[in-house]
Amino acid sequence: MTMVVDAPRDAAPVAAAVSRRQAMLALARFEAVRMARHPVTVAALLLYLGPWVWNLARPGADRYPVLHADMAMLQMAVMLVLGGAALVVANLAVLRERRHRTDAVSDLLVLPPTWRTGAFLLATLAPAALTLAVFAGQVLTLALLPGRAGRVDPFDVAIPAAIVAVLGVGGVLLGRVIRSPIVAPLVAVIFAAVGFVAVASVATGTTWGRLLPILPDDLPIALPWALLARPSGWHLAYLVGLTAVLVVVVLFHAGLRARAAVPALAAALAVTVGAGSVQLGQDDEILAARVAANDNPAPFQTCETRGQVTYCAFDDFTAWVPAWSRVVDDVVRLTPPGAVAAGPPLAVRQWVWSDRYPTFGGSFGPEWFEARSRTQRATDTAAGTPEAIPVGTAWGDEASAAAFAGGVAYRIVTGRAVTSSTTACGPRGALIVWLTGQANARTAAGLRQLDNQSSGALALVDYTIDNSLLVDDRAAGVGLALLERPPTEATALVATHWAELTAPGTTLEQAAQLLGVPAPPPADPSLDSKRCDS
Repeated sequence: MTMVVDAPRDAAPVAAAVSRRQAMLALARFEAVRMARHPVTVAALLLYLGPWVWNLARPGADRYPVLHADMAMLQMAVMLVLGGAALVVANLAVLRERRHRTDAVSDLLVLPPTWRTGAFLLATLAPAALTLAVFAGQVLTLALLPGRAGRVDPFDVAIPAAIVAVLGVGGVLLGRVIRSPIVAPLVAVIFAAVGFVAVASVATGTTWGRLLPILPDDLPIALPWALLARPSGWHLAYLVGLTAVLVVVVLFHAGLRARAAVPALAAALAVTVGAGSVQLGQDDEILAARVAANDNPAPFQTCETRGQVTYCAFDDFTAWVPAWSRVVDDVVRLTPPGAVAAGPPLAVRQWVWSDRYPTFGGSFGPEWFEARSRTQRATDTAAGTPEAIPVGTAWGDEASAAAFAGGVAYRIVTGRAVTSSTTACGPRGALIVWLTGQANARTAAGLRQLDNQSSGALALVDYTIDNSLLVDDRAAGVGLALLERPPTEATALVATHWAELTAPGTTLEQAAQLLGVPAPPPADPSLDSKRCDS
């Protein structure tokens, strides 16, 4: 007896769907490997990592990164290099059939266009995952440096991978809409140009630049974590929504039914618009905190004493105190005993220029600088550290070390702290230059760098704060000439004639004679000597 059993009516469609899904995943794996090892991807990785590795490993490299600021800056390189490569590679993958003239055979394949397009979309996860691994390795490397400052934002770690995913899906979309391989490189170049404009726009107070894949900081300097106005979580949600929008558009163009595409597109647009609109607003609490920290950073800081010097820094930057202390000790070592006794005990306070616009008169006029100087002195006095040496939120390079050493030297020589637009002249200015260049090798290299960049006066300036120390050219020339003498002889001469060199009545010509260096050129009568503060 034979029994005939009919198969379930939906078995064939289910089997076909499973077969298509397996084929799509197999194609996605194949394309993912091709994208990851594509010459454009390999070249982009080398171009992205090469300069970063060199800057980290070269002699004299910056070992004091600000983690959240460095992560934000690296996003631009990710979009330009890795994101551009993902855009081109995904586009080439989609156009491979057309480029090899095999597109007529595609209709004979098991997978219909929608499923093949889905495989290409899934394959773009490979460059995104590669970016995530590379970027996480960079962040881990920076976090292991002993001089690191700042914090690691998990959302900022994921944003570069999302940037690559958006551009990779964009490459698939371009391949489906425009059947030419030249379009993707042109779009990558346009993204690069718009990216630079976006960074500039956000730095000047506008927020439209946050609608690009990158999320630039709204100030061009490193800020403490508590003063950041950086909606990284919302930006990541915006990128995820934008990626979903592009995916739905690509699949709909490839043949996805409207009844499935429309609800998915509506949900993706809701996420994208909602997260994007949140980024365009401004956090009033953060803005108020920035104004407060700009005028009075003491409540945001932690102080510690090393030797006879008090150091006050924002909590994210306390790891830099030992490096500041070494510079202070190197400058003090060059002065005769008792020289530091002039003025209150030495102190160092970190400042940050977190207020984008001046608060007095709307411009950087003399009144604004005078008001800033009064505010700084009042803040230091109220905090118990009068005439504290200012330092900013940049460290690790020679120029920053030289600018700080100049501030230390000015405080020791004059008994006052550098404030907004301070100019040193005469023997005191020459002594400040010599102390800066003689302190250690890094300050010497930074002094040469700043001297080459200066015009009219030697600018020992930290551009992360609104304090500046200028040394008149004639005085700087005497100090630089003294640096040419043997260090032992120069140190002995400075110790012997310290009182005369720091006395207000000593002329620069007399100082040059005491120090055994060539006399400075005659003073220009057209210059106003009253501009000198010492």
